[in-house]
Amino acid sequence: MHTINSFQKTKNNRHPLFAFGLSLIVLSAALLLLWLGQLAEHHIKDKVVVREIAMVALPPPPPPSISQQQTSEPMQSLAVEGAGASIQAVKIKITSNLSIVKPDTPNVKVNAPQWQSMSVNWDAFSLNQLDGLPTLLTPVKAVLPKSLTRRGVDVFTVKLDVFIDESGKLSLIEVVQNPYPELKPAIDKIIKQSRFSAPKKEGETVRARFIWPIEFKP
Repeated sequence: MHTINSFQKTKNNRHPLFAFGLSLIVLSAALLLLWLGQLAEHHIKDKVVVREIAMVALPPPPPPSISQQQTSEPMQSLAVEGAGASIQAVKIKITSNLSIVKPDTPNVKVNAPQWQSMSVNWDAFSLNQLDGLPTLLTPVKAVLPKSLTRRGVDVFTVKLDVFIDESGKLSLIEVVQNPYPELKPAIDKIIKQSRFSAPKKEGETVRARFIWPIEFKP
């Protein structure tokens, strides 16, 4: 009885070991199969298949026919009113017997222009031949320009050869003394604005000519 119990106890102890070993074998087989599958998949992925493809050139499409080109373009119609202008031929008769009369050249006499002398008669009496000295009726402002005063010119006298007509109007014949061109505008202004009394000789108005000194001051 004791032997049977010990055998059953031994049998009961081997049963878990057998189950554990069987499980270990099954697990190892599963892992082995899984590793073989991954190895086969990796081997298949690395395999490259090269296939030769022949390229065949296709012929170009045929050009469209003339009828197709004509139908593809839209037709345009132009409406024209009237029959238009008509051209008529005109016949021109040319005769060679033409007589040309040469006109007579007119005889025109051209007279040469006669130029009148523009010279002024300055013949006049001097002051010592008059009944008295002509009197200046208008004031004279003889002022030196600043361009001369800057150069140190204080007082300067110009001498003018002047002419007085019967009415006392003054005219300039010649500038006798004036080394400064800056004074010319002032001299022209004085001649234009000055007026004398009519010169007289034996009670009658005459013309007079004399040298007129004018003193310029700053």
